[in-house]
Amino acid sequence: MARSVFFSKDDLRRKLRTAGMDEVRVTEICTAFDKNNRHIDVVSFVIMLERYGIQRTDISSLLHDLGINESTLINVFSKADFTRLGMGSRDVTQVVLA
Repeated sequence: MARSVFFSKDDLRRKLRTAGMDEVRVTEICTAFDKNNRHIDVVSFVIMLERYGIQRTDISSLLHDLGINESTLINVFSKADFTRLGMGSRDVTQVVLA
């Protein structure tokens, strides 16, 4: 079942700055939240942060601090990879050893 994670805008801004993001990018992310009624899908959020140069370890720490457990983080990063590759949410159907 899907769940929401809540955090303040100031907390998000502080965590993004700590992760090395400049103020312009921090403002862009906060604006994206404002445009979407303060909601963003976690996969889209991860992809956005990676586009802005935030490392996965920092993204993982941020999401973990917000209460997302390890198994969910793995799922989120997998879905982000599939989305970036144009596979959407399709399941992996086979694994091939080369």
